[in-house]
Amino acid sequence: MRLPVRIAGQLVFLLTAGVATLSAQQAPELAGGGLGTKPQVIIRMDTQAAHTTEAAPQPLGYEDEVSCFGYIGPLDEHFIATIIDAENVAEQTNFTENNLLYLDGGYDRGIKPGDEFWIVTPGDPVQHPITGAIMGRFYQYRGRALALCIEGRTAIVRVTLACTDIPLGSFLKAYEPVPIPLGRRLPMETVCDPPNGKPLGRIVTTRDGIWAIGTGTNVMIDLGVAEGLQPGDQLSIFRYASGTDYGLRPQGSYWMYKPPPAGVTVPRTYLGSIAVLYVGDRWAAARVIDSTRLIEIGDQVEVK
Repeated sequence: MRLPVRIAGQLVFLLTAGVATLSAQQAPELAGGGLGTKPQVIIRMDTQAAHTTEAAPQPLGYEDEVSCFGYIGPLDEHFIATIIDAENVAEQTNFTENNLLYLDGGYDRGIKPGDEFWIVTPGDPVQHPITGAIMGRFYQYRGRALALCIEGRTAIVRVTLACTDIPLGSFLKAYEPVPIPLGRRLPMETVCDPPNGKPLGRIVTTRDGIWAIGTGTNVMIDLGVAEGLQPGDQLSIFRYASGTDYGLRPQGSYWMYKPPPAGVTVPRTYLGSIAVLYVGDRWAAARVIDSTRLIEIGDQVEVK
């Protein structure tokens, strides 16, 4: 029996729609005739932060801060040799990289070809800003030198690093590499943070005699190996607020720190943070890595 044309057309349409629906259920990505593609997956960047370099330890200083600052040594430190002359002495009064310098010692002082040395000059004695005690003398690193030619009582060295001008009369000290410490920067203390009971010290001097201290300034503190300090340690910087009840008080023309009465806790004003670069027996060289206000010689530090 032949179906009417109208009924046959409707039946073909229903069959075609059914096939399309079945295809869409079996392969949704092909529905609508589009190409087969997988749905996009969105990954939040903040979930990957733990795997980036931001979470890794970072250098707490720079090469020139460990090679061109200095140290606190004895008042009359003895050195291996003294620079007494130079190849270009007729044209120069101070010397720099690749200049050849002549020493007052050679094999008699144990110097050998290939030996490396710090070039240092003595500075002023370092006086503690609070107690007035002499901590030693500051010795400035002027650069480094490499021994080339050695004779019985003299030697020739080449300047391999010049931090600043190198005058005749500078001294040589055996070179020991000073690595730049790595660490994760610790957060600064807030106004409500109490003392943590760890070692306390003071800023006693600065690089180049800077008085207005801020982020990036190199300082010396009166804590060292004796107090358990190590390169990479971080310390908070603080001072006590001035007032008439406790803290700093005017004493004539000076401000003197007076201990608070028994049972009274003095609030601190936190100023910033420092990171230790290298340490001595009772001193350490450090870099200010954070500051919120002006820092001065004599301000206190506390190990974090």
